[in-house]
Amino acid sequence: MRQLVGKIPTKDPDVIQEVYLSETVYCQECRTTAAVPVGIEVVTVKKEGASKKVLRHEYYCRAHGFDYETRVQGLPIRPRCSA
Repeated sequence: MRQLVGKIPTKDPDVIQEVYLSETVYCQECRTTAAVPVGIEVVTVKKEGASKKVLRHEYYCRAHGFDYETRVQGLPIRPRCSA
């Protein structure tokens, strides 16, 4: 199971960090499988026309991925300008 929580913009407008809730991930920080069956997966993606290229995968337990989770939930909703 993988559920998209949100997207975090970066300085490069074509690069986005997508934050997912994932089942049983291996945390990069504490080097253990997440104690809670749901962890955080961060995928850095670059848009290239109609396709996407994955630049990096990061996996965290809920404790170490808390910063990503709060940044996604705290982002204001901004409408995109179509002009």
